Amino acid sequence: MIRSMTSFARVSLPAGGKEWVVEVRSLNQRYFELSSRLPPQMFQFDGQIRQLVQSVMRRGKVTLSVGEEGRENGFMAYELDEDQVRAYLASAKKVRKKFSLEGDLTLEAVMRLPGVVKEKSPKDAHVWTWPKLSALLKRALDKAVIHKEEEGEKLEKDFRLRLARIARTSHQVETLIQGSKAAYFEKLKSRLKGLLGDEKIEEDRLYREVAFLAERCDITEEIVRMNSHLDLFGKWLSREGEIGRELDFLCQEMNREANTMASKAQLFEVSKETIAIKSEIEKIREQVQNVE
Repeated sequence: MIRSMTSFARVSLPAGGKEWVVEVRSLNQRYFELSSRLPPQMFQFDGQIRQLVQSVMRRGKVTLSVGEEGRENGFMAYELDEDQVRAYLASAKKVRKKFSLEGDLTLEAVMRLPGVVKEKSPKDAHVWTWPKLSALLKRALDKAVIHKEEEGEKLEKDFRLRLARIARTSHQVETLIQGSKAAYFEKLKSRLKGLLGDEKIEEDRLYREVAFLAERCDITEEIVRMNSHLDLFGKWLSREGEIGRELDFLCQEMNREANTMASKAQLFEVSKETIAIKSEIEKIREQVQNVE
């Protein structure tokens, strides 16, 4: 079953007499990227959290937030470190006097200095251990995975529908080519005679030249390769694990075959069908960008 890179999950769990909330969001992105918003008592587990999330979210831009229920945005309150402010002001005064500088620190400048504003840690802050925290995170990640699989199931249905359309259209193109070979051969022969005018040419040579031109416009090989790519795409959809890059590569190959078919085709009906094939491939490729 394929999985979408887009997901959202929110779970809550009581711990230390409080309700803790975990939110996991993921968006499609070529590589894995994690952005965490954690209360101070969880900073020590940052590396372990990254490993845990990446073991579940293989690709995508993931945002993980953990906080207490009921607090604004689920996070700790903020407070001013007055000792840090005094230290900055004392240092500024010393530098101004030593180097004969002018100017004062504004409130805006002070508030931007590192360490001036910090998250407020309550005295009754819950002491987290990795087993307790990982259990909470796994609940949220498991829920996110379920969402990914549900979205992936919808994508797979859409893919298989479009693959079937491409297969039917490719078969129609093949039928058109087979049914018009004789007429196309005569058309080329008539065109070649028209270009040569009254110039005499041996009948055998004429047929060889026409056969050569007809062979150059034949798209049988492209049809065979297209069907092979369609079959392989369908097989990859049934595989487990990370398949997004493989599907994207197959889309490129299918598009290449469709472009070749369009450039070689000399029949309007064939050109029209190859445009329909390219349209379906492009729609598949857009959706593939959201597959892990």
